[in-house]
Amino acid sequence: MVDYFKDKAKEWDSPMKIEMADKFIAEMLKSVNFGVDLKVLELGCGTGLAGLQIAPLVKSIIFLDSSTQMIEVLKEKIEGLTIKDRSTVINGTIDKYTTQDIDVIFSLMAIHHIENTQKTFEHISSILKPGGLFVIGDLKEEDGSFHGGEYVPHNGFNVQQLAQQLENSDLEVVTTATYNSMNKNGSVYEQFILISKKSNQA
Repeated sequence: MVDYFKDKAKEWDSPMKIEMADKFIAEMLKSVNFGVDLKVLELGCGTGLAGLQIAPLVKSIIFLDSSTQMIEVLKEKIEGLTIKDRSTVINGTIDKYTTQDIDVIFSLMAIHHIENTQKTFEHISSILKPGGLFVIGDLKEEDGSFHGGEYVPHNGFNVQQLAQQLENSDLEVVTTATYNSMNKNGSVYEQFILISKKSNQA
């Protein structure tokens, strides 16, 4: 697998990305109660800008990313922090995790990098506990200019279509909202949050 973030990881934590993570966390915390008994997973954690804010609130957290370089930066951050003992770092894709023991999975600006979202959502549903939550923060549909001509599988999402994929994976959509807009290269891009819940039945 090609690591598209190999040359970006060291400079990833720009003011724009930090602000993006902060706004996502603030929006997520309006609807999700993270408690000290929860086991959570961040899909596409990058350098941990979002997940490191959630880690102190929960029993344990799994940071997962397919970029080796992003993971290396994250490990450097975690070293010496009090959350280290309850943090697991996985360099790989979500299908490598197969235990149904996760209370909350969240992902910021990562789903549009996944080719087969339907297959991914089905796997996410399989590792969530009954009643578990899956929270997505990502781009609304855009013209492809956000990534400056670089190939990504999805130029943002039609939220209704994404919601249907989640429903097809036994993940009931609880709420959706547009929570952020940002200026980049003279264009305005909107971000949405989508929270879905797995059926309470085992």
